[in-house]
Amino acid sequence: MSEAIAPAGGFTPPITGPDALSAEILTIGDELLSGESADTNSQFLDGRLERWGYMVRRHTTVADDLSAIAEAFRELSARADLVISSGGLGPTEDDLTLAALGQALGVELLLDEPTLERIRARFQSFGRPMTPNNERQARVPARGEVLPNAVGTAPGFRAELGRAQIYLVPGVPREMRWFADEVIGPRVDRGRPVLVRRTLKVMGVGESKLEHDITDIVKAHGDVRFGYRTLGLENHVKLAAVDGAALARAEAAVRERLGAQIYGVEGDVLETSVVQALIARGLSVAVAESCTGGLVQKRITDVAGASGCFFGGVVAYANEVKTRALGVPAELIALHGAVSEEVACAMAAGVRAAMGASFGVSTTGVAGPGGGTPQKPVGLVYVGLSGPAGTTAERLMVPGDREQIRSFSASFAIDRIRRALG
Repeated sequence: MSEAIAPAGGFTPPITGPDALSAEILTIGDELLSGESADTNSQFLDGRLERWGYMVRRHTTVADDLSAIAEAFRELSARADLVISSGGLGPTEDDLTLAALGQALGVELLLDEPTLERIRARFQSFGRPMTPNNERQARVPARGEVLPNAVGTAPGFRAELGRAQIYLVPGVPREMRWFADEVIGPRVDRGRPVLVRRTLKVMGVGESKLEHDITDIVKAHGDVRFGYRTLGLENHVKLAAVDGAALARAEAAVRERLGAQIYGVEGDVLETSVVQALIARGLSVAVAESCTGGLVQKRITDVAGASGCFFGGVVAYANEVKTRALGVPAELIALHGAVSEEVACAMAAGVRAAMGASFGVSTTGVAGPGGGTPQKPVGLVYVGLSGPAGTTAERLMVPGDREQIRSFSASFAIDRIRRALG
């Protein structure tokens, strides 16, 4: 996966409106720096903050170190209008965020009795006694506001430092999201997004060619920021603008240029789009897989309601199964090999006939890491499609390791159905 922004050349616009406020996100914890845990909180907060009218300028992550956290608060509050910090509000010795904020504010910590009572009551509701170390969660800076937690024990906290409002929230994702939506959002939401965004999802065009194909559109719409993201077989064109009308004009131009290569927008998933299109047309599909080992069928049936179009499938890894279950002639395999255009076509036609489906799609290839030859190297894959218009197969040379080859091939097979639907 890669991501890029259109290069500066007189046509990459500012990424913020004239009245946008700045925000920074501070995440705290040794586990985030050691690789033990992924920082999903920042990703969630990015979207919320932009929707509330703030431009996120930086993410900062610090270890469970009192002075480092306090210094981060001082530094971030000097340049941001809003700082949201997650993590370090638990009951153990390495939970130092409240103490660090107190240090940055220049105030001592005080025991907040109402908070302590809420923590005790929560433990009682679980039928468990509160251990003494949970009292740490009720020791808060002498200046600021305690924010009660309705979904956990650790309270949040709000204070002002420098130019910034600072909000402390727990690092537990479920609790952090509750605080964001139920506490912080209602207080800071400016009622308009800082940017209007649109993502167009494209299949079958490489990233460099995609950028080349719409370069003139990018230059013609200087008030829109263009970016690109590669995700397997998909490439996404990302548009962002302060002005929604400007973005709509740019989107229309890209759609006119790329046409059916665009399968959807943000939130859309390839297999969901295909399942919905098949159902809408009253059509069905069956799948025969060799190298992908069931991935195509899994992705289709992951879609709720797939029973409305998916008739069934066969994982025919062994040549004997290709012959017995799909009717692929043994002499065809002997003549061309299991990884061939001819066998891919026979598999697709065979599964279509066996299941009585409108379309049959097949995969056969060399996923590696072994098994390749100079004539049929690792990464060689054929994807077959059989339908009312006939039966054909496409040859692919897929780079990457076994997982990438299988994933790419499954996406290509699903996209073949989409293309057949027009």
